This record gives sequence, structure tokens and C-alpha cells, in this order.
Amino acid sequence: MTNENKENMKAKHILLTALALLLAACGNEEIIENNESGSTGKVHMTFTAGMPQTRTSLGEDGLAVNWTQGDLVAIYDGTETICKFEATEVSGSTTTLEGEAKVTDTYTAFYPYTDDGTLTLDNTAITFTLPATQTATAGGFANGLNPSWAQATDGSKKLTFQNLCALAKFTVDAEGVTEVTLTANQESDALAGGLTYTIADGTLTATGSASRSVTIKGNFEAAKEYYFVVAPGTLTGGITLNYMGEGGKTYVKTTQKEVTFTAGKITNLGALDIANFAEALNAAFANAVEGFNPNIQWRANPDGTVSLDEYNKFQIIRTGGTFLFLRNKNITSLAGIEYFTDLETLDCIGNQLTTLDVTKLTKLKFLVCNDNQLTALDVTGLTSLKNLFCSDNQLTTLDVTGLTSLTDLECNGNQLVSLDVSTLKELQILWCHGNKMTALDITNNAYLGDLKCGNQQDNQQLTLTLWDTKKEFWDRMLNMYSDENSNVTTIVKPSPVEAGHNGYEDDGGEPVLQ
Repeated sequence: MTNENKENMKAKHILLTALALLLAACGNEEIIENNESGSTGKVHMTFTAGMPQTRTSLGEDGLAVNWTQGDLVAIYDGTETICKFEATEVSGSTTTLEGEAKVTDTYTAFYPYTDDGTLTLDNTAITFTLPATQTATAGGFANGLNPSWAQATDGSKKLTFQNLCALAKFTVDAEGVTEVTLTANQESDALAGGLTYTIADGTLTATGSASRSVTIKGNFEAAKEYYFVVAPGTLTGGITLNYMGEGGKTYVKTTQKEVTFTAGKITNLGALDIANFAEALNAAFANAVEGFNPNIQWRANPDGTVSLDEYNKFQIIRTGGTFLFLRNKNITSLAGIEYFTDLETLDCIGNQLTTLDVTKLTKLKFLVCNDNQLTALDVTGLTSLKNLFCSDNQLTTLDVTGLTSLTDLECNGNQLVSLDVSTLKELQILWCHGNKMTALDITNNAYLGDLKCGNQQDNQQLTLTLWDTKKEFWDRMLNMYSDENSNVTTIVKPSPVEAGHNGYEDDGGEPVLQ
């Protein structure tokens, strides 16, 4: 063998030895494929994630937290870009995570992955956002909600995740629950929002975007358990729990006792039931009232609700006033408005109301509730009401037959299929265009002078019944508002003829003074 051949064999031996060492360093759990990422140096990898605490959904025992196929995990590999890994092979509390990352000694992982700019992580700290609004999930919590972290060192690809937050459990015994809110009584405490976990000392601290309230929204099932995911900590001022039930009514319960939420542990808040909760004005409604009328003298709960005890009811009557303007205040319910018995004007435009009952407000003259999501509006018996504006809602029926003082009715842009205005003798303005009506009779509305009744949905034709003596006037009116009065035909009825006068008649008797 020549010296040249010996040197070539030696070089090949060195190269093979180097490759063997490199593959050994990668370990059996790392799979290296074609590096399509170019200069990033990231390669395909798999990690195994498992006990003791994992994260996406509660098991049937209400304690174990299991992975879900497709869960996304963020992994820090020392580069500026967070790596996205996906749960593939799932078996309860263990899973395989697959993605691309750079080969390094230490990996820090966080669930859930997000690329919305709220997540930052490295090998020393993790900053993330815990949502203050969460989705109701019977028996657990929503996917992508419960944050956890893990770290692998010395090139290992085994990740043991730890829950960063606590769970607060409650049972639904009440009917019609649509949302539940947990609030820390002290304003300085935090239950959600921006949080930073420091790996060295294991502390979780709130940032400036923290929230002391967490709300779960959705369709709650009776006798089921639900869970808030909250930041751990000791709340020395206690907590307040409120829920919205049937009819949009709010019920509240509070404790001043110290409450501690511990990461990875479940705290039982108890059951939601009317017997142990006090009826209250919801926080959005109460805050809006106080913002408009700062002189109101009620006592609010720490979460902003106002318990409807005798003291607060008296204060509403004493200082509630006759006007209430609550425009665009993100209010979902005006339950409790019945205690504002002196109201003459109520304006609640641009909220998220689905039902509204103002039948107890017998002094009401002006009601403005446009641009909500109303499917039910009860104005029965309001004989003082002069103006009713309820346009751009979802009303399918509207009973105005008892509103004998009504002069202006604007209910356009709803889903009404009929409208009876026969008893509205004082009516002067009627806007009911953009509904689903096929007929309208205005023969009993002698003072009516402003009418928009066409442009019904789905190009529906509307038949308008009127007196023959008003035909010329209404033709001009329909043409004046041609857009709002499209697809309208008229039926003309003969006007009733008053009894004639025949003059006087001689009674045929003798002169009285003869």
C-alpha cells in the first residue's frame, strides 16, 4: 500500500469517527432530516413531554391534565425566533412534540404557543398573557388556556411540564347561567392578564396589563363543574363571585377572608345558586349609572356589582333621578332597572342587550334602545310613553297597543312580521321600514304625518291600508321617502260619512207668550 493510499484511509477514518460522535451527541430522541432552513441551523426534532403536570384538558377524574392532538408548544433554542412544536402522538399525559429547532444544550418550552406578540421566552424568564375572558367548558377549561412550562438541559429532549397557574372550580346549580366572574377584592391583586415567570426563583408576577377579574362566558349546563384558570397568589382582601342567570339577572357573593390560589392546585369555590347569592346590578350597568350620575349614594361590591338590598334600593329611589343615559357602555343586561321608578327618560343605545323589560317604569316618557341585540322588548302598560326608538335590533314581535300617549314610534331594522298601531290615536311619526311585514293599517292614526314603511326584507311587498281622503297626501309622503317606502302598494277605504244635519222644524204648537 502506498503512502498516498494510507493517508486517504486515515482521512476517511477520522471523518467517520467525527460523524459517529456527532450522531451520538444528538441522541436517539432527535431526528435530523434535510436542513431546508438554510442559515438558521434549525433541524427537525422530536421531544417527549410527560408527567407530572401536563396541560390541555382535564381527565375524567377532574385532576389529571392531558395533552390533546394538535396542541402547539413554543420552544426556545437560543435563537431570536420562537420554535413552534406540535403534539403528534398523544397518550393521556404524555405526547411527542415535533418541529424544528437549533441543536443546543438547553431548551425552554411553554404551552400554549402563540405568535401574536404577547409571548416572549428564553432560558431565564417567560412572559405571557392569561386571558381575562375565558370560554365555558363543562368539566374543565378551554384548549389553549392553561399555561405550563418545561426545561431540558444537557442536550436532553425530555420535557417535564409544570402548571404555572391555579384552577378555581365551581358547580352550576342555577338555571340560565350565561357568564360567571371571579374578582379579587383588592385592586392591587391580579388574577389574569400579563404575567412573567422567573425560572431561577420560580416566581410569577403581574405586569401593567394585569386584571383582577376573570370572566367565563358561554352556555353553562346545570350540575356541571367549571374551572377558572387564574394566576397563583394570596388574595388578602378576599374574593367576589357573581353570575348572570335567567332574565339577565346578576347574583353576587363575596368574602373578605384571605384566599390562596396555588399553581397546579384546584380551589373549590362552591355552587352557584340563588339561595346563597344576593341579587345585584351587574358591574357594567352599575358603573355606567355611576358614571352618568356620580351623586348616587349606593354601596358597590368590590367587583363593581351593586347588591339590591334595602339600603341600595332606597338610594336608587332617592338619588336615581329622572334621566339615565347609558350609551355604548358594553352593557349586556339592565336587570334591576325596575328599581329606577322615577325615570322619565332612558337611553341605552349601542349596548349588547338581548332583552329589556321596562314595564315597572310607569313614569317613562322617552325610551331609546336602538342598536342593541334585543329579541324581546316589554313596554306593556306604559301609558305615559311618548317616544319609543328601538330600531336595529332583532325583534320579531312588538306589542304597543297600550301606549295611548305615543307620538313617535321608530322600530325599523328589526324582524317584525306585523305591527298593530290601531290604538295609537296620538301617533304622529311611524318608521317601520326594513322589517318583514306584509301589511300595515293606518286608518286609526288621524295625526300621523311621517311614515316610512317600505323596503321590507327579501323585497317583501307591503300593503298599506288608508282612507281615500288621505290618498293624495300619502302618495306624496311615500314619494318623499322613496328609498324607505319602496315596494309599497295601497288599499284605499272609503272614509266614513258623518250624519247629515236637516235644519230646524216647526213644532206646530201655539205661541208660548200668546
